[in-house]
Amino acid sequence: MVVSRNNQKLTYWARHKMTMQFLYAMNFLHNHKVCHRDLSYKNVLIHAYRDGGAFTVKVSDFGLAKEANSDLTSTGSAMKGSITDPALGSFKDFAPVNDIYAIGFILSYIFTGGERLFINDSRLSSLIQKCSANDPEKRYQNVKDIIEEMKQMEDPEIARKPFSDSSKSQ
Repeated sequence: MVVSRNNQKLTYWARHKMTMQFLYAMNFLHNHKVCHRDLSYKNVLIHAYRDGGAFTVKVSDFGLAKEANSDLTSTGSAMKGSITDPALGSFKDFAPVNDIYAIGFILSYIFTGGERLFINDSRLSSLIQKCSANDPEKRYQNVKDIIEEMKQMEDPEIARKPFSDSSKSQ
């Protein structure tokens, strides 16, 4: 990802736009009943155009992707991505909520440039923590809900507010 090399140069707006492109891609997959199952920092690619401001986010490496009703996972398959959901008992049982766990870490990376989970009392941090909660029942259950929450954080001041303060104003 270009985020680590250019971390200090990226504005909040650019990070938000990257996040939205990534989330729309994941929403598309999940709407078509496909789980990526190998999301990692290296599988989210950013093509920066030479004009200075435009970029495209692409999700790559679909070698372990699986359609919802497919039984094609061999018993020897193992997750190779760097972000593994600790709640997943068997790779065979992978569901969209398991991709959402990895989505939280990738969003944190987009906004901070670091692989450690972004934790403070801000609304943005609350969203990231909810994605990557250890208990799948406490996570967002679909990407569309994450998108709706992120749309409300286009303004960096809203994203920085403590979650309880930002929820009162709505």
